[in-house]
Amino acid sequence: MSNQESPQQQINHLRRQINQVQAEIDGAAGELVRLEEDLRTFEYEFEATVGYLLEQLTRLEEEVNDYLQQIKVRRTEQTFGEGYRTVEDQYNATWNIPRKDEGKKQPPKPPPLTAAKLKKLYRDLARRYHPDLAVDETDRAYRTAKMTAINDAYKAGSLAEMMALAEEKEMVARVETGQKIEGDTAVTPPQTDADMIHALNQELDNRRRQLFRVQDALRNFHNRPLVELALDVRFARQQGRDLLAEMATEAQRKIARKEVERDMIKSQFDKL
Repeated sequence: MSNQESPQQQINHLRRQINQVQAEIDGAAGELVRLEEDLRTFEYEFEATVGYLLEQLTRLEEEVNDYLQQIKVRRTEQTFGEGYRTVEDQYNATWNIPRKDEGKKQPPKPPPLTAAKLKKLYRDLARRYHPDLAVDETDRAYRTAKMTAINDAYKAGSLAEMMALAEEKEMVARVETGQKIEGDTAVTPPQTDADMIHALNQELDNRRRQLFRVQDALRNFHNRPLVELALDVRFARQQGRDLLAEMATEAQRKIARKEVERDMIKSQFDKL
């Protein structure tokens, strides 16, 4: 922006820049919405064909592991007496080492106060930006992009990023007119050209950050495991194969074998 421009020219130039960035946001957000809808469609197909079988297989594996653990405990008690604990269990209990069958270590949770603030802020932002509240397709694309950033910040437990998202203003018109946004205090309308230029510069920065987030979501979209699977399924169909049906058949074979294993181990346990 040239220093020789008049204040009104600077204002007009900033507005054109904002409109240009917003057009890029709308295009990227629209593409993201389309990809998300395609992924949800594939997810329903996957769950109906394979997902429920994998859940059944997981439950069977848990049953087998549970029976094996109970057999181990019962044999130990039969040998050394009821209530006996192995040296390994005593060592682990002394040093507060979790058992191997307690599952993977969960990531550390934020402090209770921070977690409460995160949850409250997330609910406030979701009520404010949820795509279902959109008045048209452009608004839906904007809200979808916004919720993507909000969800990412919430999953990361980033209170600072959530607060920054909460502080961003939605539209230049609201900055200019001071229109009140639900859950917000009224924005004071700019009183001078300098105030307007400052407000528009802030809005331009906000839009650029928003564009970066949407573009980043697009760049990382294909890194999701489910997206990679969807691409494999599509490629297999082009070759005349039904990859989901093949996965379902393989899962059913594993379930049959695991059921036999479960029944054999259960029989051993019942005889103890």
